Amino acid sequence: MVRTEDQDHYKRLLLNDPDVINSRLIHLEKSMQDMVRLTQQQQTMQSTIAQLQSELAQEKEKVSQALLNDRGSTYIRWGRKQCSGVNTEMLYTGFAAGQEYHHSQFYGGPANMLCLPNNPEISNRTAPGSSLLVGTEYEDGNFFANGAQDEDVPCALCRSANTSASIMIPGRITCDGGWKMEYNGILASGAYSHKPSSYICLDSHPEFLQAGKDNKNGHVLYATRTSCGSLACPPYVDNMAINCVVCSK
Repeated sequence: MVRTEDQDHYKRLLLNDPDVINSRLIHLEKSMQDMVRLTQQQQTMQSTIAQLQSELAQEKEKVSQALLNDRGSTYIRWGRKQCSGVNTEMLYTGFAAGQEYHHSQFYGGPANMLCLPNNPEISNRTAPGSSLLVGTEYEDGNFFANGAQDEDVPCALCRSANTSASIMIPGRITCDGGWKMEYNGILASGAYSHKPSSYICLDSHPEFLQAGKDNKNGHVLYATRTSCGSLACPPYVDNMAINCVVCSK
């Protein structure tokens, strides 16, 4: 028999009182039921959290894939009518053009080349004519391909999916690790005795425009070669054609 104090009065308590034992058992059973219920609730919450985390990961993957699919870089494939790179789409096909390589004694004007689409939307205004745009022809005989002399140069604007950059690397035919090769070829440009021009990477297997063989000599392309002196040789070698490659990442 023990005595407990409860504020201002005392109660006599028998440890073997059946009512007390039963009350304690009921309280213990209720506590166990509460623990089981809380454990089940915790398990349910953990399962719900795991499911939500899985759904969140799936949604993140969908968003990431959507952003990746919307991303892409563009490049011009000079000398070809189509795009053939992996995961690459053609935006349009057309033909190469630039300024006339020689116009009396003047040597000004733009140096860059353009890839003109073959389905132009023609303006309704006549231009004054101080800036000219003419088609591009292959020169250097059969160097680029058999029968290439005086043929017109095709081109295609290509989009490489899932990439953010496309670059042309002169002096190489392969891309570094992590970069995808779009095409390789030979570096080409206008002649040093002509108006300024840009260097382009002409496809190693160039095509010709249909019915384009006509020696009009508007804008012309020659193979670019090395010239040792101010150019370090080695690693370069004198009088050699220069490889090139277009890479995307």
